[in-house]
Amino acid sequence: MIAIAVVVLLALAVAVFVTAPLFKPGAAEAERVARTLSHEQDLAARHAMALAALRDLEEDRSTGKIGDADYAEMRAKLQSSAVALMKERDALAERR
Repeated sequence: MIAIAVVVLLALAVAVFVTAPLFKPGAAEAERVARTLSHEQDLAARHAMALAALRDLEEDRSTGKIGDADYAEMRAKLQSSAVALMKERDALAERR
């Protein structure tokens, strides 16, 4: 009986310790800032990947691995994606 009470009290202490940061003043704001920064980092990484893909595409074209028609189509898609990501990053930065 005493062992069960000790285990229950220990579990409650752990639960209080783990959830305490959620109830601190400013916790919601800190979470919002962290989420915004995480989203901004995701956008930056995706933008960098789009730019790297464009560089790879240019190299493939210059070495003859890809034809002009395929190049034009893929380049348009990658450029559109890179521009959209850049605009989204800028809009996010303006909101902050």
